[in-house]
Amino acid sequence: MKINTNITALRANFNLNSVQAKLTASTTRLSSGYRINKSADDAAGLAISQKMHAQIRGLQRASNNGSDGVSFIQTAEGALTEIENMLQRCRELSVQAANETNTIDDKQAIQNEIDSLRDEIDRLSEQTEYNTLSVLDGSCCRQSSSNNVGVKLISASDDVALTTYNFSVDASPTQATLLSGAIGFNPSDVVSEDEAGTIQINGECIEIKAGESYESVYASIRDYCEMMNIDVVPVNAAGEECELGMATNLSFTSKLYGSSQKIEMTTDNATLAGKLGVNGATGNPGTDAQVTLDTSSGFSNTATVFVDGGRVTISDRAGFEMVFDVSKAEAGSNAGVTILDAGYVAIQIGANEGQTIDISIPPVNTKSLAVEYCNVCTYDGASASITAFDNAIQQVSKVRSKLGAYQNRLDSAIASLDTTAENLTEACSRIEDVDMSEEMTRYTQYSVLVQAGTSMLAQANNQPQTILQLLQG
Repeated sequence: MKINTNITALRANFNLNSVQAKLTASTTRLSSGYRINKSADDAAGLAISQKMHAQIRGLQRASNNGSDGVSFIQTAEGALTEIENMLQRCRELSVQAANETNTIDDKQAIQNEIDSLRDEIDRLSEQTEYNTLSVLDGSCCRQSSSNNVGVKLISASDDVALTTYNFSVDASPTQATLLSGAIGFNPSDVVSEDEAGTIQINGECIEIKAGESYESVYASIRDYCEMMNIDVVPVNAAGEECELGMATNLSFTSKLYGSSQKIEMTTDNATLAGKLGVNGATGNPGTDAQVTLDTSSGFSNTATVFVDGGRVTISDRAGFEMVFDVSKAEAGSNAGVTILDAGYVAIQIGANEGQTIDISIPPVNTKSLAVEYCNVCTYDGASASITAFDNAIQQVSKVRSKLGAYQNRLDSAIASLDTTAENLTEACSRIEDVDMSEEMTRYTQYSVLVQAGTSMLAQANNQPQTILQLLQG
């Protein structure tokens, strides 16, 4: 028997400490609910579970991103719905204006409403925003750069590749023009009985009454021509715009470009013709632009070109379409338009880099819809406006259809993300979460062993007391 070294007590203490550490670990697991509370608990399991946590949190954030994307699309479609409603109204008004039972005042009132609706379409296009991001002004579609200041890309479909598209402008579009012969009136002159009559401009009759001033006659011609998208200005002998009292001729210019534009002026009164310079009038119809594609660039040999004045539409297989405005391009100039990988609204719909859905919304305004100059004050203008608004409605419907496809895709992606996050969370739980029933069994075992160890340590510490009996004996 030894006093200095109590091997029994040391062994009891060692076992007690070991069980106490296990009881502490078990208590930590039960209180936290995790099997892995520090890297020493399971180094490999910790590394795997943390990687899973990164994925889970990324998936949950991506799901929220998808919901934001749906809200973005719904904002755009809400504005497009109103634009389409206004286009439907404009078409209805065009049909009404095409009815020849309407007076010119009636048609002007109809045109005023159409003008107001077009202004509202442009306002919606410019001011519709989601989180301060403009939606319909072209900011959310592919951006481009042109090396020709006279060539502008109006729109490009999603199927247009990211490359440079070259073509040459062989002939610039022109406007229809008409220069009257020498006019023979002063603004203050009054129309006599012999000079009264009717003047026809593009088939529209303007009645010139005796007793009205020629300044009033000019105002009537100017206002009627405005209804036909024709600008009229007085010019001097050098062809420069001037005041009516100093003018030698009247210059007529169509607002639109293209071969569909013409200006014809006649009158049934020879005297009136002399006063207004009808007899000596010279004019030229408008012409369309002429372009040649460079098929060694982005365009293929199957691409087709449709030209309407200065608006050039190039289409190809698989939904390829590009629309250009070449109204300001010089004849004989070359243009290179590069489609950039910028402008799309990228929705981060995955937990990792590059997992995005790109949303593209083309510009939707009166210019891109080609209804900028619709005028229903004449029969021809009203008839043409019906077709123009039909095409505009079709374009807006096409954009809305694309947005609907985007939304359905996002809804499916969100559902998939939520399912993946749920399954990954379950897998992570199997790695790091504690089995409470199993751990409770261990806890009970360790608790009993700690109590037993404590009791045995006390007994072992009391064992040297028996040596006193030997010393006293």
